Amino acid sequence: MTAKGEHDADAVVMNADFAHAMTSLVPDAARKRWTDKRIKSKSYSCSTFMLYLGIEGTLPEMSHHTIAFSADYQRNVAEIDAGKAPAEPTIYVQNASRTDPTLAPEGHSALYVLAPVGNLTGGEDWAALAPAYREKILDRVCRLAGRDIRPAIRTEIMFTPEDWRSKMAVYNGATFNLAHNLGQMLHYRPRNRFEDIDGVYLTGGGTHPGSGLPTIFESARIAARLCAEDIGLPGASELTTTLPMEAAE
Repeated sequence: MTAKGEHDADAVVMNADFAHAMTSLVPDAARKRWTDKRIKSKSYSCSTFMLYLGIEGTLPEMSHHTIAFSADYQRNVAEIDAGKAPAEPTIYVQNASRTDPTLAPEGHSALYVLAPVGNLTGGEDWAALAPAYREKILDRVCRLAGRDIRPAIRTEIMFTPEDWRSKMAVYNGATFNLAHNLGQMLHYRPRNRFEDIDGVYLTGGGTHPGSGLPTIFESARIAARLCAEDIGLPGASELTTTLPMEAAE
C-alpha cells in the first residue's frame, strides 16, 4: 500500500531497517517468531555521531583514512555499551578528496567524520548534547589536520543517534542494526526468506548473514536467489552465493 493506492505483488523484497519496519508496518499478531517483545529483547549495535563537512582548502596533513583512538579505549567501549556518549570518543575521518579531488569543488575538501556512540537505549538527550559534542569532535579533527578548520567550513550536516531514528527510521538509532554476537549472527538473525510472512524476502544489515557492506551485499544475493527460485524465474539457480543457503531459508 502506498499513497497512490494498493499494489499486488507475487513477492516483496524489504531492505528497510528490520526492527523498525516490523514494529511499524507489520501487526504484532502477524509475526509468530519476530514479535515486538522478541525484537525489543535483542541486543543492538552502537550508534554514530556524524559530521559531513565541506571545507575550503585542502588538508595535506590528513590521509584518505585516519582513525584516532581514545586514550582510554576500554572506557570508551564501556561507555558505548552503556548507551552513552563517550567522554573521549574514538573518531574515524575520511578525507576522500585526497584520493579523488573530484569529490569536492577545486581547491576544496569533503570530510566524513564518524564517532561511535551509544544507541538510544541509554537515554541520552542528543538535542542538548549535540552542540558541545560537535565541538569536541571538531577539536580532535583540527588536531589531526594541524590547524583549526572551523573558519573553512562551507557546508555541514550533523547526524546524531536521534537523527538516525527520526530521519532514517533506524530502530534505537542503532546504525549497524542487530549487534554482532554469537547469539545473533548468521542463522540466528532474521532469515532472508522471512519465516513469519509468506512472499516476503529480507536483505540488509539486520538479516542473515550480518551487518557491514560485504555481508549486506551477500544478503542481497541470497534474497534475490530465493525470491527468483520461489516465483519460478529462469536462471535462478545461477545466482550464486558464497554462504550456505540453509540458514537463509
